[in-house]
Amino acid sequence: MKKSATASDLPRMSWPGRVSRFARLREGGPGRPVRLLGMAAVAACLGLWGRIIMDGHGMNSPGPAMILLSFLWLGFLLVWLLIKAGLRDTQVTFYMSGQGTGIQTSKAQKQLDRRIGVLTRLVFLSTLKGGQWSAWQPFTPWKEVKRVDVNRETREILICGGPWDIRLTCTKENFSRALNMLRQYRPHAFGD
Repeated sequence: MKKSATASDLPRMSWPGRVSRFARLREGGPGRPVRLLGMAAVAACLGLWGRIIMDGHGMNSPGPAMILLSFLWLGFLLVWLLIKAGLRDTQVTFYMSGQGTGIQTSKAQKQLDRRIGVLTRLVFLSTLKGGQWSAWQPFTPWKEVKRVDVNRETREILICGGPWDIRLTCTKENFSRALNMLRQYRPHAFGD
């Protein structure tokens, strides 16, 4: 009778890598460029439509509110891109352990998360409005893994489930070892 693997039987493996600058939201990125450009285009069209309404019906029309909403939307998108695509450090360490799989961020990213966290708390205290900045530290426990997609050409393993989708970018040396570890612990999650 073959004994199934337990969390303590699995070794820990880690390797350095890079995450994509424009990753999907569930992977911790700002979104894909086409979707971001689409959002910017919709916001610009809203402002243009507000301008057309304002020219035809004056300042008492909904035009000024539409223009303001357009500027707010574009401003939010610009700040979002600055933080998520411009300031985010793409150097990470991928890891798999007995508890699950995740991405360990660099020291620079941890300092950025701490500074933005302090800034959001100050904004909250001064205005009594605002959200909480949560540090980007993706981790998916093995029991929450629902699906594993493998791209053998780019040596990428997409692990779906839990709060994050984690895209492991493997090296030639550790790709088969990472696949074996996943197959050993979560064989039902593979689509093949």
